[in-house]
Amino acid sequence: MKRVLTIGGSDPLAGGGIQSDLKTFENFKIFGLSALTCIGAFDSKGEFVLDAVSPELLERQLATIDRMTSLDGIKIGLLHTEEAILIVRDFLKNKPKIPVVLDPVFAFKETGAVANQTYMDHLVFELFPLAEVVTPNLREASLLTGTSSLSTLADMLDTAHKIKDSGAKNVVIKGGTGIQGTSAIDLLLTDQSYETFQREKLDTMTVNGAGCTFSSAITAQLVLGNDLFDAVSNSKSYVYHCIFNGVSMKDQTGSVWSGGYWKGEETK
Repeated sequence: MKRVLTIGGSDPLAGGGIQSDLKTFENFKIFGLSALTCIGAFDSKGEFVLDAVSPELLERQLATIDRMTSLDGIKIGLLHTEEAILIVRDFLKNKPKIPVVLDPVFAFKETGAVANQTYMDHLVFELFPLAEVVTPNLREASLLTGTSSLSTLADMLDTAHKIKDSGAKNVVIKGGTGIQGTSAIDLLLTDQSYETFQREKLDTMTVNGAGCTFSSAITAQLVLGNDLFDAVSNSKSYVYHCIFNGVSMKDQTGSVWSGGYWKGEETK
């Protein structure tokens, strides 16, 4: 059985973070392992905050995985600290032959906070060259390039080129519902060309974790031997299915969920 590691934060609402990644790996019949970088939860004021795992504990988690198993792929999510970036960099350097998908998460939607420039610079310089594909959403792509806003396909393509020029091998920009029109659009840029992937926008709030799920699905697809185009295309369908079957929360938001199974196409 194929084995994939997710390195990222814990989302107690289970829409995103390592919870989403592990569920996605299971749906693609891949064994998932995890290393935590931080834990999110509401504080006494109802604000969503993140507590970082110590660098020593992150190193011990990764060393434990190295000691006990081999890996067929790695998905990287929220690292949260510059120390974590350097630890993950050193871990990846010993694994040059497996696909690595980097989802450059800078903030949870609940907080509105963003990482500082030094953190972003570390992420770009240290980890972009080690990843097979980098998968920012619109906001993350905007922060990475200093672009004020992205609302059209032309904006996405221009920004993808800038991200690729910064050191990424391949780029997927997750446009989702943030692009003008009736379609949710994602864009893949490689050395050879660019491709777009479109589905109709769903009228639902169960979208928390869609980005994490998309990136972990791409990881699973690459590990299963699909090329990057097919990996993104199949993952687009999978995320649509997860949004459609999402679980509502008390505040009228909601988390993506696969419905407990995945047969290769969504059902209505």
